[in-house]
Amino acid sequence: MDEARLTLARRRSVAQTAGAIGLVLLLVGALMYVLTIGQESRALDAGLTKVLAMAEDVDDPPPGQFLARQRAGTSPVEVTPNTSPALTRVLHDAIGRPPGRYERSLGDDQPIRVLVARRADGSRWAVAADLAPLHRQQEQLGLALLVAELAGLAGALVAAALLARRAVAPLATALTLQRRFVADASHELRTPLTVLHTRAQLLARRARTQPPERLAGQLDQLVADTRALGEVVEDLLVSAAAEHQPLPETEVDLAAVAREVVASMSAYAEGRAVDLRIAAAGPVPVRGAPTALRRALTALVDNAVGHVSAGGHVTVTVDRRDGRVAAEVADDGVGLDPVEADRLFDRFAHGTSGAGRRFGLGLALVQHVARAHRGSVDVTGTPGGGATFTLLLPPA
Repeated sequence: MDEARLTLARRRSVAQTAGAIGLVLLLVGALMYVLTIGQESRALDAGLTKVLAMAEDVDDPPPGQFLARQRAGTSPVEVTPNTSPALTRVLHDAIGRPPGRYERSLGDDQPIRVLVARRADGSRWAVAADLAPLHRQQEQLGLALLVAELAGLAGALVAAALLARRAVAPLATALTLQRRFVADASHELRTPLTVLHTRAQLLARRARTQPPERLAGQLDQLVADTRALGEVVEDLLVSAAAEHQPLPETEVDLAAVAREVVASMSAYAEGRAVDLRIAAAGPVPVRGAPTALRRALTALVDNAVGHVSAGGHVTVTVDRRDGRVAAEVADDGVGLDPVEADRLFDRFAHGTSGAGRRFGLGLALVQHVARAHRGSVDVTGTPGGGATFTLLLPPA
């Protein structure tokens, strides 16, 4: 439905834009036609006026023109030799009229323009010109303008389509992002909600038959499930915000943030018998959002701890490298297949081993946070040889 509305809006925009441009082209073309025709008509009148002013007799007018003269008094009308009888009658009739311009016709397709003038010596002159060449020029001009109008309309349609697509693109992008977020939320929340609901049902059933002290462990599991659900929700919200928010101007000590993350994740690492260490020589300032950076580092540590067997190690290192600040999280766990490197940060793509989220929303969040801070994420590793994720940011 939304795609249909966007398509309809795009088509309407194309039609309206093309119609507006076509109307402008039509008005400009009509104006050009009228001005050009008027200019050619005035040029013909100027030429006929010049002929009347310079003519000494009727014998040798310019090609396509015919002269008539009546001397002062009642002398007969002289006409250019070889003038057709019909045109001769037109000239005889015109020379008796007041000075001015007259339009006549020798037939359906023989329009004639006649210009009449009176000289100071009392003589009357008339010159006639065939308007067929002028009409042919007008037709050619009209045809040329029509072709130009059609070409302009075609160009307007193409331009309108491009403009409409560009105008609707942000709406389509917003719709895609909205659906993507809804899909992310439903996908990521489905499993923990199902587990939470099932555990709550079992707990409610057992509460009727078992003493309260025997339910303590199950209640702890329920609390852990709600905590995991809250972390997923927080990941979704931070991911959505980090994808589009501008770079904050707050100065943040990334080494201090890393120490806070390690301290908060220590209990989780100890529960999995993983040695979580930190090597951070502070302060190492960057500009950014402390909450987003803390969540990104937490995702990297959670990812590393989840892919290390009992007795393994995870080391968080924060230092400066080649003019940038690097926050490195290295583990000696199951590693990763280089073939999967291209999809490491795709949302909801999962690796083939480990208890954590080697791939998925957590790492997608890290990438979004890095981009929002004009940084990047590098990853190296081999199957069975551990993995290293490095968050690289510009220094403050």
